[in-house]
Amino acid sequence: MKRDEFIKYAKEHLISTHEARKITDQSIKAFQQSVKNEKLIPALEIKESDKRVIRLFFRDEVEAYKDHMNDWQAARKK
Repeated sequence: MKRDEFIKYAKEHLISTHEARKITDQSIKAFQQSVKNEKLIPALEIKESDKRVIRLFFRDEVEAYKDHMNDWQAARKK
C-alpha cells in the first residue's frame, strides 16, 4: 500500500480514544474498563511515556460495540 493510500485509509477508518468515547457515550473510566476487558481492542497503540498511550480504534468496531451496548442495556431494562 502506498503512503498516500494508507493515510487516506487511516483518516477514513481509524479514530482516537476521544472520538471512540464520544461514539460509545462512555465516561473515561468506563471506556478504560472496556479496553482492559478487551471489549474494545485498539488497532494501534503508541506508548509515549510510562503514563501516556495513544490508542487508535477502527470506527466500525467502535460503532458495532455501541450497538451491542444498546442491546445489553435494553435487555437489562426488561
